[in-house]
Amino acid sequence: MFTPNKGGSSGSEDISDREWQIRTGRAIYILQTTLPDFFDVGLVSSIDPTKTPALVDSSESLSPDVENIYSPKVRLTYTPPVALPSPFPRTLGLEGLPLYLASSVFIRHTMRTLYADLRVELRKVTVQGSPSAHSEAVAAGTHSNHQRDKSLFIGLNVYGTTRVSGGVGQWQIDSTYSFSPLSGLIQTHTINSIHPAPHQAAYDALRASLSSVFGFGGPGSGDIRPGEVRVADGDKG
Repeated sequence: MFTPNKGGSSGSEDISDREWQIRTGRAIYILQTTLPDFFDVGLVSSIDPTKTPALVDSSESLSPDVENIYSPKVRLTYTPPVALPSPFPRTLGLEGLPLYLASSVFIRHTMRTLYADLRVELRKVTVQGSPSAHSEAVAAGTHSNHQRDKSLFIGLNVYGTTRVSGGVGQWQIDSTYSFSPLSGLIQTHTINSIHPAPHQAAYDALRASLSSVFGFGGPGSGDIRPGEVRVADGDKG
């Protein structure tokens, strides 16, 4: 389930500016359309162009007919407002589509266990970049990688009712999704802020969950064997 997509959107091919704009636009559409339903349907990472505009979830993203919006080497990073104790690095990171999808499954499952009536609201959506720089190349169907610069800022409000006490929980989450200038796929997902910030127990639980799924040995990223999808230390990248 968590093997990187080996289909057409591998992220290594040379594509025209027109195709690049289509891919980034598709990703923006999918995120805007599906993030509000995250706790109901999970993370939607692909679209099947043969069933447009049908969306597919991550469990179907291995089909050669679907196009993933994330790079196989997508990187998720978050810098907590207060540094966590060792062995956690200052900036937390996951690298690789398998870990990215697995972390979304863990978050959804854990939140649904602790809270009822979970819902997500889009508070702010902003596309950042200069589309005018691509206009001539897009019209000609050519490619100009050095001009490709686009990111997406998404602000979310998350609400839920604690199953134990019945109290209301509320979080504000701001993220920036950056697109690869080569493939038009999402290459980095930076969580800018989470208010209120998660407790350290949440990070411990996530690390333990990913360790059980992928068989990580030891407490830190240095124990991952070469060639495996790894937990990334943001201070080294």
